[in-house]
Amino acid sequence: MSKSLFRSLSGNIIKITRRSSGRGRPTANKMEPRYDYNRQWTMQPKLATKPLSTFKLISYNILAQDLLMQHLYLYMNRSEEMLTWRHRLQKLQREIIKLDPDILCLQEMQYDHLAVLVHRLTTCSGKRLEYVYKKKTGNRTDGCAIIYDANKFKLISQHGVELYDVNVPLLDRENVALLAKFRLKESSLKDAKEPQEVVVATTHLLFNPRRSDVRCAQVTKLLTELQTFATNCDEDFSANSNKKQSIRDSYTTPVILTGDFNSEIYTAPMELLMTKGSDASSLNFKLLNTGEYTASTYQNEWITVDYILHSECAKSKQKLDVLSVYLLPKINSCAHVGYIPNHYLGSDHYALGAVFALGPK
Repeated sequence: MSKSLFRSLSGNIIKITRRSSGRGRPTANKMEPRYDYNRQWTMQPKLATKPLSTFKLISYNILAQDLLMQHLYLYMNRSEEMLTWRHRLQKLQREIIKLDPDILCLQEMQYDHLAVLVHRLTTCSGKRLEYVYKKKTGNRTDGCAIIYDANKFKLISQHGVELYDVNVPLLDRENVALLAKFRLKESSLKDAKEPQEVVVATTHLLFNPRRSDVRCAQVTKLLTELQTFATNCDEDFSANSNKKQSIRDSYTTPVILTGDFNSEIYTAPMELLMTKGSDASSLNFKLLNTGEYTASTYQNEWITVDYILHSECAKSKQKLDVLSVYLLPKINSCAHVGYIPNHYLGSDHYALGAVFALGPK
C-alpha cells in the first residue's frame, strides 16, 4: 500500500457502525484453564445506594501485526503459526467474546484489521457494535480504538489527540489518544435527574524506556485535553451570562482512562498522571488495583505497564464506582504460561477489565 494512502488516513477519526444479523446472543464458552489461569474478577464492597447503571469495560493492547513483523526478533522463540494474524485474530476474538465487554478500548489496533475484528465480534456477541478510531501520526498503521455496544450507549462526542506538537521539542513522536463521551440509554434511567454520561479515553504512550521525559510531556498534554473535553457548562444560562459565570457553573463528566502507558507504577509519568489537583475541577485520577505481584506484559522481565484509571472530581454530578476488577495474572503464573502471544493468547499483553457503576453523587 502506498505511503500517500497512509498519510491520507493520519488525521482522521473514523466512526463506523456494524449491525448484527439479529440472531440471539450466544453464551460464550469458558476459556481453557491454561490461558484463563489465575485470572479472577474481584468483588468490591457493596454500594450504599443502588446504582442507576453498570457496564463492563475492557482495555487491551492487541499487538499490531505490522509492529510484530517490524520487530520479529522479539518473538523468535515462538512458532511462525502463532505469530500469524489469522491465528492471533482467532485467539483475540475468543478471549474478547468470553470477557463480554460493553466498551472495549484497544491499543495497537491496525487500521486495516479493525473492520474485520468488529464484524467478528458483532457476529459472535449479537450486539450492535460501533466504534471510533484514531490512527497514529504519520505513516504508522496502528492506533487506538473504542468499540461500544450501541444498544447501551449513545456517542455524544469524540476527539482524537495527537501527542505531537512541532512547537514542543519533547512532543516529537507519533503517539495518540482517543477520547469519547457516551450517554447511557438504559430504560431504567428515565427517572434520572441528570443524563448519565461518561468519558472514556484510551492511549498508547512512547515505548523507549530511556525517554520518561517524553512520556511525561505526553501525559501533560493528555491531561489538558481530557480536562477540556470532560468539562461542560449548564445549558440554562441566560443570553447575557458572562464567561466567568459559565466557568463557575461548569461541571465535569466522570472519566475512565485506559491504555498502555509504557511506564511502571512508580515512575514519573504515572506519578504525574495521578497527581491530586487543588482545584475543584481537577480530574484526580485513581488507579484500579489489578493485584499484587502481577504483570501485564514481558519487557526483559514480567512487568505492568497497562492500566485503568478513573476520575474523582469534586465538580462531577455523577459518581463512578468500581464494582469489580479483572485481576492481572501473577508473575509466577505468567512464567508458567510462557511467552506471549502463544497457542492460547493472541497478544504480547494481557487484557485489563473492570465493572463500573454510574449514578448520582
